[in-house]
Amino acid sequence: MSRYGICHIAQAPLRDTISHSSEMISQVLFGDIVEIKDKYQNWNKVETLFDGYEGWLDEKQFIAIEQEDYEAYKADKNPVFSTGFLSEAERDADHSIFRIGMGCRLPLFKDGSFKLGKLDYSYKNPVWEIPADAEQKKKAVLERASLLINTPYLWGGKSSVGTDCSGFTQLILRSCGINLLRNASQQAGQGTLINLLAEAQAGDLLFFDNENEQIVHTGIYTGNGHVIHASGYVRIDPVDHEGIYRQDMGSYTHHLRLIRRMF
Repeated sequence: MSRYGICHIAQAPLRDTISHSSEMISQVLFGDIVEIKDKYQNWNKVETLFDGYEGWLDEKQFIAIEQEDYEAYKADKNPVFSTGFLSEAERDADHSIFRIGMGCRLPLFKDGSFKLGKLDYSYKNPVWEIPADAEQKKKAVLERASLLINTPYLWGGKSSVGTDCSGFTQLILRSCGINLLRNASQQAGQGTLINLLAEAQAGDLLFFDNENEQIVHTGIYTGNGHVIHASGYVRIDPVDHEGIYRQDMGSYTHHLRLIRRMF
């Protein structure tokens, strides 16, 4: 059995246990590599290469790859990502069309072609590349995040058709070269601590806690006292030193705990 696999569909649910009715704890997106840790019937316990997250994946929703393909993927220092809510990738061998979402990695991309294991694919749409410096990253984060406004909230989701709060921040910052961990509580330990909201810059991540002081929510600071975040759907709301204020509800909904700069 191969130790590695790569997702060849738009997104696959990563389950908590070996059942399609089990909680979806995250997603594996098109082009994502996994390392296989265990197997039970048609289920594989996997760890995602990108963020080290573990869960159970149906073996029909990825293809096996060899060690050399895994190493080539890891060594690729210029990752490229898909754009558009439903762009098309074509498998050259049989001209099958795969419709994929925004922010999926296209491994070993060059001149409109990429590889999933030994299979060649074509992608003729524009792509997202990693911005060259911090100022360009800041601009790209805000521009790319704004494209997902009104995307519905989905627990465990991290795609352009449904996302949770940390899946949203992870998807956007990944496309700009910043690899975040999966959950808000994990992301809150990354980057550089910013002490005050007055010192925050556009592109910084804001983290919010609950009554038990547990980090449970995150969003991207847009500057000028607003945050873009996934709560019900991806939206922009006012934020101050207390937290997120929902004007439609006339109340604060999330308590600001800390701020982190990731680039």
